[in-house]
Amino acid sequence: MRRFARRTVLGGLLAGAWPGDAAYADALASLRDRPNGRDRLWLRRADGSEIVSRFRDPSGAYDRAQILLLSWFMRDIRDDERAVWMEPRLFDLLASVQSSMAAVHGAPLPLLVTSGYRTPAHNAALENAARQSMHVYGYAADVQVKGYAPSAVALAASFVSDGGIGLYDSFTHLDVWTRRSWGGEARKPPEPSP
Repeated sequence: MRRFARRTVLGGLLAGAWPGDAAYADALASLRDRPNGRDRLWLRRADGSEIVSRFRDPSGAYDRAQILLLSWFMRDIRDDERAVWMEPRLFDLLASVQSSMAAVHGAPLPLLVTSGYRTPAHNAALENAARQSMHVYGYAADVQVKGYAPSAVALAASFVSDGGIGLYDSFTHLDVWTRRSWGGEARKPPEPSP
């Protein structure tokens, strides 16, 4: 698990697109024009920050600069904004879920990330979090889609996921560890052994 600091990320963002940039507007327009692209993501956080990313190059390989941007976006904002290199397959899963939901909805919808990477200290402080949570390893995200129940997100994920799907009252947990599912806010996810 590679950790990186804000300074490292900011130094590596020369090729990135940020809100207000023409490249960012072009990326957002591209996403809206092709809602079924499984190589791009539109993510938001509760504070209103968002990222639009095409994380695979034309050959299908991961674009490392975009994975870096997405990993930084998924940082633990509750623990000193610490980040790790997120598992790129998580972005494939999120893009597939987003693409499936866009096909049903008729237009792309951003995924609201309520939790991405979590530091071990932050994870330990959460009441119902698994001790070996996939969030700690950069393998998981908790997401919402405005206008859709968590069960709709879980259903979309069930068609494309080989990992964990957790259904909660206000969000859906998605990870790329092993196939398993659970439901209900009071129920903890099964403890995986990494």
